[in-house]
Amino acid sequence: MARDTWYRLDNVGKYYSAQAGRQVQTVFRYAAMDRPVDGAALQAALDRTVERFPNFSVSLRTGLFWHYLQQVPGAPRVHEEDLPICAPLHAGRSSVLFRVSHYRERINFEVSHMVSDGRGSLSFFKELLAAYVEEAYGVGAVPSSYTGSASESAEDSFDKNYEPGKSGSGTLSRAVHVSSPKRPEDPVFLEYHLPCSAVLDLAHSWGVSLTSVVVAAMALAVRRQMPRREVGRRPIRIGVPVDLRGAFSSQTTRNFFGLAYVTLENAEEVPDAEDVAREVQRQVTEATRPENIKLRMNSMIRLERNPLVRVAPVFAKDLALGLACSQEGRGVTCAVSNLGRVTLPEAVEQHVRSVSILTSTQDLNVTVCSLGDDLSIGVSTVYTDLDVVRDLVRFFSARGIHGEVDCSRAKPLRERRPSPGHGGATGVAPDKGGRGHRDAPARTRPMTGARKALPAEKGAGA
Repeated sequence: MARDTWYRLDNVGKYYSAQAGRQVQTVFRYAAMDRPVDGAALQAALDRTVERFPNFSVSLRTGLFWHYLQQVPGAPRVHEEDLPICAPLHAGRSSVLFRVSHYRERINFEVSHMVSDGRGSLSFFKELLAAYVEEAYGVGAVPSSYTGSASESAEDSFDKNYEPGKSGSGTLSRAVHVSSPKRPEDPVFLEYHLPCSAVLDLAHSWGVSLTSVVVAAMALAVRRQMPRREVGRRPIRIGVPVDLRGAFSSQTTRNFFGLAYVTLENAEEVPDAEDVAREVQRQVTEATRPENIKLRMNSMIRLERNPLVRVAPVFAKDLALGLACSQEGRGVTCAVSNLGRVTLPEAVEQHVRSVSILTSTQDLNVTVCSLGDDLSIGVSTVYTDLDVVRDLVRFFSARGIHGEVDCSRAKPLRERRPSPGHGGATGVAPDKGGRGHRDAPARTRPMTGARKALPAEKGAGA
């Protein structure tokens, strides 16, 4: 591949490029498979996948006015996992902005938000899994799940669909946040696995989507753990990413999404869960109307088109974007992103037990996807108090929906089935030592092969 191929950062990529070289960078992580991984076969699969999606194998360069992406020849080396989950990818000019590793029966794909969003990165990951099944198990001619061309994959759909003069406005008021100390240098990552059919049955009985159920569950978990002094002061606001590809007939694998915000007033009385889910559904439906999606997308691009902004040096842009990120963070309690049902060719799916997605965070993020009847809710948090996560588990167990938790820490959350007559409201019960126990055996598979936290420069994907 030619090194002189380069790409302008898209609108969202410019936002995240301000994190370059920092300890906290926004990284997506995808994990899958169900058998011990063959490293050589995985390397061969990655080489093929990068040929299909060359716009992923890039490093970040800095010009006078903007950062940009430079294509890197070939693919980075696959390695056995030894870095923390979602470790930083950019440390310098040689850093490739994605990595592929393996640990026991897991294939891990981690990619910078500068390169792609959740939906775009999922296309790469699905292609990687298909190529791996061919290389490792001798399965022939697995059909590609991505039908676009190389140019369509690398398209900047923000720029293509921008309409000057058609944009919304407004800033977010300050929102409630989890009342807990933070440990940003050592976040906690959890994968909460539930039967998808049971959660869908609950959603259908309430007349809402699965996304609305999960958003309602998170809002109520935050509300129940809120100090009384915060009640009635600020709203709970949850950011819900909205994929824009369907609205604009795009097949890009780069960033192309908007944000819908669900704002729930913080009343004295904790509302009924079904009522909350229906209100979430109403707000998300309104926010995703085509005309509102277009206004929001144009608003995201309008600032970078400002002549004064365009001539500002890159260091000034990075400073301004960092301040904007901090301002936006104050207005959002947490984010819930649902990537929906992951579809794989039959020849691939029989080798995959589940697909899990996580993202790095500076607060609290939830990422949802499903494969077959496995619903994976990935939780990333820098808060040291995990009561909100426990209440998320209790939300479902109280309704007879029981799951399993994998955790990046040595002591994962454990859910127990309710004893007869207790209605399942507690979700976690302490034993004599104060630890949670579960009546049924919990899955104890480690999520990561990382042995210790490493500095940013060792997290580079070069």
